[in-house]
Amino acid sequence: MSDRDAASPPPQGIEEEHWRPVAGWRRHASPLSLVVFGVVVALGLAGFLGHERDWTASEAGTRLSVHAPEVIRSGEFFEIRINVESDEQLDELVIGLSQGLWEDITVNTLVPAASEESSEDGEFRFTFAELAAGTQFLLKVDAQINPDIVGGNDGSVTVYDGDEELTSVAVSLTVLP
Repeated sequence: MSDRDAASPPPQGIEEEHWRPVAGWRRHASPLSLVVFGVVVALGLAGFLGHERDWTASEAGTRLSVHAPEVIRSGEFFEIRINVESDEQLDELVIGLSQGLWEDITVNTLVPAASEESSEDGEFRFTFAELAAGTQFLLKVDAQINPDIVGGNDGSVTVYDGDEELTSVAVSLTVLP
């Protein structure tokens, strides 16, 4: 930079107050953004912006546990874990999820994959192999909330041995905008 450039006058309309360093309180960013960020983090840690829950049921030696978000935001990806354990051998493990529970939810992955899938009596049914007595079975579902859900979904998860219902638990998902 030459001495001539340093001494050049600023362009027309640009005054000294436009380029002079700001002193005092005005030179810093507003602390309001930090306060808002802190409040959002605190609400999230307290569980007000979404938290997970376990729904459980146990009947006739069969235990069912569903782990999923109880409160979730629209458009968010989430995971449901369905855990089944039985004191007796199940010849054909079938897990049924009511259609109302999965309405307007996109299912991305179901692990392990069911050997047979069907829709019966208002629920989606997933058939798996036999389950030995005392063995735990874990079904992992990765899904996403579609934006058109308003309020949430309610339904149930049911465990069958073939066509015989063993136990069931009601599940409710609250969806925030």
